[in-house]
Amino acid sequence: MSVNSISNRTLAFQPEAERFYAEGYWREGDLWSDFATRVERHPDKIALILDDRRVTFAELRRAAIGVSGRLARGGVKPGDVVILLGRHSIEAAVAMLGALHLGAVLAPLPPMFNTTQLSALVAHTGATGLVCFGGEQEIAKCRLVAHEVDVLLAVEPALHDVLPHVEEPGERRPRNADEVTMILHSSGTTSTPKGISHSSNTLRYATEALCRRWQLGHEDVYLVVCEFGFVGGLVFGYLPPLLNGGTGVLVNRWDARAALRLVEQHRCTYLLAMPTHSADLVQAVEKDAGDLSSIRVLAAPGLTRERRIAMKRAFGRPPLGDYGLSEVPGHAAHSLDEDDEKIYVTEGRPYDGTEIRIVDGDEQPLPPGRVGSVVVNGPSRFLGFFGNDELTRESLTDWGGYRTGDLGYLDADGQFVYAGRSKDIIRRGGVTIIPAEVEPVILRHPAVHEVAIVPVPDDRLGERACAAIIAAHDQDPPTLEQLQYFLAAEGVPKYIWPESIAVFEEFPRTPSLKVVKREVAEEVVRRRGRPAT
Repeated sequence: MSVNSISNRTLAFQPEAERFYAEGYWREGDLWSDFATRVERHPDKIALILDDRRVTFAELRRAAIGVSGRLARGGVKPGDVVILLGRHSIEAAVAMLGALHLGAVLAPLPPMFNTTQLSALVAHTGATGLVCFGGEQEIAKCRLVAHEVDVLLAVEPALHDVLPHVEEPGERRPRNADEVTMILHSSGTTSTPKGISHSSNTLRYATEALCRRWQLGHEDVYLVVCEFGFVGGLVFGYLPPLLNGGTGVLVNRWDARAALRLVEQHRCTYLLAMPTHSADLVQAVEKDAGDLSSIRVLAAPGLTRERRIAMKRAFGRPPLGDYGLSEVPGHAAHSLDEDDEKIYVTEGRPYDGTEIRIVDGDEQPLPPGRVGSVVVNGPSRFLGFFGNDELTRESLTDWGGYRTGDLGYLDADGQFVYAGRSKDIIRRGGVTIIPAEVEPVILRHPAVHEVAIVPVPDDRLGERACAAIIAAHDQDPPTLEQLQYFLAAEGVPKYIWPESIAVFEEFPRTPSLKVVKREVAEEVVRRRGRPAT
């Protein structure tokens, strides 16, 4: 299936395209053109490193053109959807660039998507090609659904060197910078994943704005730890080094101590860590830090104040916040010279060209310091939900802003403060409890490693709050009485205290490692022996 027929329709949802071009946030040319420019400037520079393997920009281009040719000979045409599934690897970059060279639409998926999900997404996107890489398990998974696509291509480690030499290169098929180039699928903690359409321009702006804010360039070495298939691993992992000529160091399977060794070995200057990575890294540094002095940009979005302070103590520099979504990747971040107190509390300022509005229930603007619904628009805003124009229209305001479903506020200096998900609330009688207001406080308890406050049904009040807790290493979890005593000492109002505790060894998580609170709540209810509501 080609998405060319829907490109113009989805672009119609981006009302400010003319302004973005005029102000220089968007430009002509696709992502392959940007990559090819870097190859011409630095053909022999190392582009990617994985374990003991290294590939130059010229070798990466040559291999990608070979993949482009194989996809074309298998029947994939420009505008067709090609699903990519696998782990971080040199072959992942080869697959992405090969699809871009052909002019296909990339639909990257993380390696933990199962065959049922994969088959459903093949049907939903009408994909004609499927490319797998990075591990035998992922390749085997894709082969089970090979009959559902025109061409299955397994890009194996030995293949990236020989492929371009044994087959004719594919024909270059440039795409319009505003056409659908990539379909992301969100991790979905509150709903099933949706196809999120992006163009070369939306993705390019997100990447370049981040690099400008953090002064990242061709001399930097990027450690890529966020899982393949999600926005963190793509827009803030692969694209910065590939588009600006840097070197990317790939982590195939997450291990905090191994990641620290890679920083020391390759003198990495940039690291973006999600909250789970950050928690693991803090513990790993306490055991054996090594030489981390090369890190110039330490990015760690979504952390509590206490975890941010712990990251600074561990790495010797404060972790920079970044706020973004798959629908609007990376639209606010700290600067390198940000005051520490701002870094500990806020997620930074919007990028140039991006606007964040905080609105009330009637979508009227709220003053600084007032928590409200977060609406954002800018050059990285998605084109639309793939194959669902109705949902796209419902998600956008009349001025083009995307209703994120998040709660937050802007402080007096225009810095954004995240307050949680609007759907992540507990209604106890007439009281609304926002878990994001209580969870950071509970994390200060020395016996708590991780916490998720979830609703449990109550016949009288509708819902009550339960604190699901993973205890700190070698610690007994606090009792309810101990936890409530702690919250009282911390000044937390009694009416929003959790009224029960459930102890977990591990939480159910999305592929991007977010806690699936719905499943946590279901497990709590199951333990209590009553049906969930």
